[in-house]
Amino acid sequence: NLEASVKLSNDRDRLAFAMLFPFCLVVDRFRLYDPQFLTGFDDNLRLALTIGIFLVYFIIRVIAAKVYRPKGRNSKCYKIADKSALTFFIILTLVVLSMGGIMTFIEVEPARIKSAMLWVSAGIYALSLLRKAQIFASGCSIFTAFLYLCALEIFPTGILVVSALIF
Repeated sequence: NLEASVKLSNDRDRLAFAMLFPFCLVVDRFRLYDPQFLTGFDDNLRLALTIGIFLVYFIIRVIAAKVYRPKGRNSKCYKIADKSALTFFIILTLVVLSMGGIMTFIEVEPARIKSAMLWVSAGIYALSLLRKAQIFASGCSIFTAFLYLCALEIFPTGILVVSALIF
């Protein structure tokens, strides 16, 4: 229903873009993305690099969405599924912002906050994948839906996770 309204869809897109900076602040503050190569930088440069890394992640997602865009009858279903990630990103950002504020206020140790945020992020990401798979499956075969998920979600996110583990 959200994609049927141009105004609501545009508002959601703008809000998701506006949420990028608060999301990166939370990621940097609680070290949710903590690759080894970022340890030697001061806080300001580390935040700038974190924002840059997530901008590159979103650019990779946009490029993948353009490259793998289907022609014909599946294009509407594809667009809806692709844009659904923005809705889940807004939800994720609001949840981790709330968690960070509340858990810091009640003086939970930072390692527990990080762990809780990572688990909640994984849960919201899993829900996003499930919803996206349902949307794809409504317009194409299960195999095609799986391939779209791999190209649009699993590949870019895999690059992000591997960069945190290896570097």
